[in-house]
Amino acid sequence: MNKILLFLLVIAFNTNSWSQPDYATIRFYSKIKEYKKKKPSLKEIDINKNDINEIINLLGDSFYTEDEIEDITEKIWLSYIDPKQFDFVFKDLAVRSIPNWNKKNFKGEIVIEPNPFLALWTLADNEKTYFQSALGQLLTYYGLMGYAEDAKSTKKTINKMLYTKTTKFRSLRGHDWTNSYLKDVNKVINPKNITVQVTATYHFFISKTDRTEELNALYEKIDWHFSTP
Repeated sequence: MNKILLFLLVIAFNTNSWSQPDYATIRFYSKIKEYKKKKPSLKEIDINKNDINEIINLLGDSFYTEDEIEDITEKIWLSYIDPKQFDFVFKDLAVRSIPNWNKKNFKGEIVIEPNPFLALWTLADNEKTYFQSALGQLLTYYGLMGYAEDAKSTKKTINKMLYTKTTKFRSLRGHDWTNSYLKDVNKVINPKNITVQVTATYHFFISKTDRTEELNALYEKIDWHFSTP
């Protein structure tokens, strides 16, 4: 066990030390009085590490090497099986993957939950809900997924995703919402054999069009249902 932990710490140092947040500017504070003590049992889901690897490969093999995909897979899998250890070993990643993690409050402070993924697990109603949140948050960090509840956030997110960050899309319109904007994004990228798929809760991914069916089948294993906007 100690050897495994040491190995993970080495990976964490090598992959994240260059992008460490300035913790001197951050105040850690949790609203959670008591975290869940039990780990996810993995009994509520029908997904395994190979499935996660395949999702990342299908979404990101144009941008990440095989070794990088394997590294991302290991990180995501650890967040699944042991959220507490993930927060400890990959502290920088856990912090930086929080949406708008560096946004200051009215006092000019950056206030962050000290155990982001353990908090997600604690607040989740069940394992599937947690796995959706964890997977979405980490794949968004790696530019392979996105989440936005309004058109403005959708445009901002699309401009950060790996498949679309160099593509120019239309300006926002007054009646726009997440799905209407994504529908027009598809009009631009579909001729390039790329497609956006979105859930009813506004999580979305971008992939090669001929891969959407396989990706949807994998996401179904955690009850995540994507469709064309």
